[in-house]
Amino acid sequence: MAETAQFDFYLDADDEYQPEQLPTGVVKMGGKEYVVRCPKDSLPMLLGRIQARAQEAEDPALQEEVITQLVAACFDPDDTADIVERVISPYDRHLSIAFLVDTVQRVYKQYAPLLDKGYEELGIENPIKQPEDRKPSSKKPGARKAVAKKTTAAAKKTAAKRTAARA
Repeated sequence: MAETAQFDFYLDADDEYQPEQLPTGVVKMGGKEYVVRCPKDSLPMLLGRIQARAQEAEDPALQEEVITQLVAACFDPDDTADIVERVISPYDRHLSIAFLVDTVQRVYKQYAPLLDKGYEELGIENPIKQPEDRKPSSKKPGARKAVAKKTTAAAKKTAAKRTAARA
């Protein structure tokens, strides 16, 4: 018989992290309100997987499972079946997959400060965070100022011509 390993410590991580204590919210979609909860901080990774599966999936049951996972990411479990049915229904023209994905992303953004705060308390930066200001700009810095100067100069010339014409 093998000896039982002896451990130097025991951590019960379940005592510290309690996501059910995070605040809930309400999202109105297509005239109906739904309760949302804070999605896991891994939501951006889940969205990437969902997108890959949706592109590969040819089986309608698998496609529906992808939508169900997306809904389950932040909506109350009691509402999941209703939301999925509305997305699939040809009669509910407002609730589409694109609308649902956008809504889930907006819910995640609402909770982002809480998620960031949790990471700050741990002394680290949110590894999944994708701030808008990190995206490269398509415009050269100062391009707006140059356009504004040209517009102002053109306006001054026009005003001067009108004044000269009146005199």
